[in-house]
Amino acid sequence: MSSILVAEDLSAVGGISLSAAVPVLTALQYDVAALPTSLLSTHTSGYGRPAVVDLADWLPRVFQHWTQAQLNFDAALIGYVGSVELCQQLTTYLTEQPLALLVVDPVLGDLGELYSGFDQHYVEAMRQLIRHADVILPNVTEASLLTGRPYTSQPDLAATLRALATLMGPKGHAVITDAVQDDQIGCAWLDETGQVAFVGQPRLPGHYNGTGDVLAAVIAGLLGRGFSLTRSLELASQWLNLAVAETLAQHRSDPRQGIALGALLRAILTVD
Repeated sequence: MSSILVAEDLSAVGGISLSAAVPVLTALQYDVAALPTSLLSTHTSGYGRPAVVDLADWLPRVFQHWTQAQLNFDAALIGYVGSVELCQQLTTYLTEQPLALLVVDPVLGDLGELYSGFDQHYVEAMRQLIRHADVILPNVTEASLLTGRPYTSQPDLAATLRALATLMGPKGHAVITDAVQDDQIGCAWLDETGQVAFVGQPRLPGHYNGTGDVLAAVIAGLLGRGFSLTRSLELASQWLNLAVAETLAQHRSDPRQGIALGALLRAILTVD
């Protein structure tokens, strides 16, 4: 069984980030090393200000212990990091690992704005991290922030993806995860001929926390199992649509909770 390191925040309540990624990657038959970059009482959408524990002092001790214990990982997925210091610590550790796959979801912002507490120093730290990635998964806002291109909700995908490619190694792939085409929302990337490829699903009503976290976990897990980028994105888009549809059907009384994972996990267990 392959091993994967997953580094992102852990919210005790909310069903997103690390608490969503672990069951997805476990279903995809990984030994998961779950590394919280920060601890929160809840996620930050709708619950008020959470109680937060900064783990900047703990992570170096984790890396030191893992090195002494001769732990190595086949793959890594990096999501929300939270500070320049943590970005730098992760970058240093990951470059010393014999990883076959590094996927980075460069969590920076949404709707044209940086998330609270982030600045250009943090954007630059994320640029340094993605230089080592095999696949990055920015949304439109994050693609704009990373490339320095003006934000628009429907950018020139070809130009933006080419600009993202210049920030990565020669074999890296950039995927914009919230591209919109013909009333569908999904993933856009450059195919082997340099043309924009797109796979998506009809947009379902409502706003759902944690969709990006789940999408990133599925994509990383499938890539690590040897699926092509195209097939990984096709399946991830289909399964995320299943999850959102199941969430809608449940008529949840608390919309702050992350998406339902039952149908998605069942779909994972049937994939060849």
